[in-house]
Amino acid sequence: MWKSSKYQHITPGTCFSLIVLVIALVGIKAIPTSWGQENSPIEWLQVFILGSAVLAAILASIYGVGPLHRRRLFLWSAPIWFLAIGRELSWGRVFYVDMAGNFIRLTDLWYGSYVQPLAACIIIITLWGLFKHGLPSEIQNWIRYGKVPKLELLILFSAGIVVTFVEHYSFGIFAPNEELYEELAEFVLYSTLLFLIIDLGFNKKIQPVR
Repeated sequence: MWKSSKYQHITPGTCFSLIVLVIALVGIKAIPTSWGQENSPIEWLQVFILGSAVLAAILASIYGVGPLHRRRLFLWSAPIWFLAIGRELSWGRVFYVDMAGNFIRLTDLWYGSYVQPLAACIIIITLWGLFKHGLPSEIQNWIRYGKVPKLELLILFSAGIVVTFVEHYSFGIFAPNEELYEELAEFVLYSTLLFLIIDLGFNKKIQPVR
């Protein structure tokens, strides 16, 4: 029964994702509110995790367990994680701090006017590459013939919903801990993303049979 199921509820990535989730929940009470601010330890940890996701995607494209056409999709996903790193670093503003300790506005940086057009181009090219190399058909194939890490995806999407809600729709109801909650949710989101890439790229037990 377990082996015939389309869903793999527990994978190594799922176990690590649950551990990260517990750490984040504990962090709500244990971590100082200041750690939710820009350029905080949590934010730099997120950058490290996203950098690891880029590396995992590249390694999965070279050494992964799937066929070449599937492994190419990992490589095509890497620019998205690079953009996420740029976003977490406020597009480089963290390296430009004024005398009062505030970040310089993006529009005041020499490259500021190029960030959004360049990001848009990268997104369009990346989506083109993913669709050209058969991402929709691979997702269908995985659902039909592979095993979907259901709990891992549930944690990933739930963390994404929490991030979106706290950042855009909470209207200050979580103040003064709003930024901390957002950063911890992003910590869970990015960590689960990293573990999912590793699972999809290297876990033979969940690969499609055709």
